[in-house]
Amino acid sequence: AFDLAKSLEDGDDLVDLPVLRRVGLAVSVPNGRPDVQQESHCITRVGGGFGALRDVVELLLKARGAWEEVLHKGGRP
Repeated sequence: AFDLAKSLEDGDDLVDLPVLRRVGLAVSVPNGRPDVQQESHCITRVGGGFGALRDVVELLLKARGAWEEVLHKGGRP
């Protein structure tokens, strides 16, 4: 079974709110709607379309202790 509590969702508009409210990690972007940002667990440093998802992946890899290995492999996970 798929567990939304163990999932991540990124969103920036009102249509994203129902899923953002159900996942374990809700992420928004600085250029997202304020309503969406308010209900997100974190907001990326850069806007959507400018590397926001890359920032989220980096955050997750660092949290898992895998970032140094990715760096060692030249950016490949």
